Amino acid sequence: MGRRTVIGAALLGLLALGTLALAPGDRGEVVLNAAAGESPSEGQEAAADPQPTAGSSQAMAADSADVQPAPTGMTAQEAIDAFYAATRGPDQPLPFNHRFHSTELQIECLYCHKGTDVSQTGVVPPTEICMGCHRIAGSGLDPIEELRGYWERGEPIPWKWVNKLPEYAQFQHAPHVLNNVDCAECHGPVEEMDRVYQWAPLTMGWCLECHRQPPAETDVATDYILTQRFPPPEMPEGRQPKGLYPVRISSEYGAWRGPIDCLACHY
Repeated sequence: MGRRTVIGAALLGLLALGTLALAPGDRGEVVLNAAAGESPSEGQEAAADPQPTAGSSQAMAADSADVQPAPTGMTAQEAIDAFYAATRGPDQPLPFNHRFHSTELQIECLYCHKGTDVSQTGVVPPTEICMGCHRIAGSGLDPIEELRGYWERGEPIPWKWVNKLPEYAQFQHAPHVLNNVDCAECHGPVEEMDRVYQWAPLTMGWCLECHRQPPAETDVATDYILTQRFPPPEMPEGRQPKGLYPVRISSEYGAWRGPIDCLACHY
């Protein structure tokens, strides 16, 4: 055993004996006084310098507090009231306030809408996701008690559709999320909505405006990337033998960021 190790062990032993020399009540008073920010009582020595030194845990905690985002100050009850006061968007069976959860609580979209990055459709959060927090959080609030009632009865919450496409149009969330299309590009500033409403028109022309943009370096599964890896075969020009449809629906397949032919969304 080295000399430094022996000296260190001796110092630790002396420190432990000094602590044990205090009566249990004295030790408790020192801890409580320190936690309350009070000076030790007469005859007791301060356990540490009250001024945090550079590199100390107190100093690092103060530094980390400076970089944390300032809370909005909205309470849960205020979030509920703001939902009912909102005039846009369908009324829901429970007053879920997106602004409160995404801005005040800093909850990411995919935490609740889990699986949307691999699903063909958007994923409505199951009640189990809600109960992950609300087994404890929100006790005493009427909407939370209603939520727990759905959970105890094994009933799904009958949420109303907000963004709905026509039945003849297909839209897959997964490739859009994987290609770094931000949720707000289609759903708008959800972090500012007390009650979610349809922000974008979701018309064919609106979708094509985005699809006709040049390819992006971050693309991972677009028509452009696919044509680079798997060049399409040459097709003859002109019309099909029967009917008026062209042989090649899109003669510029792969030139845009997203597909622009009819079969991309209507299949």
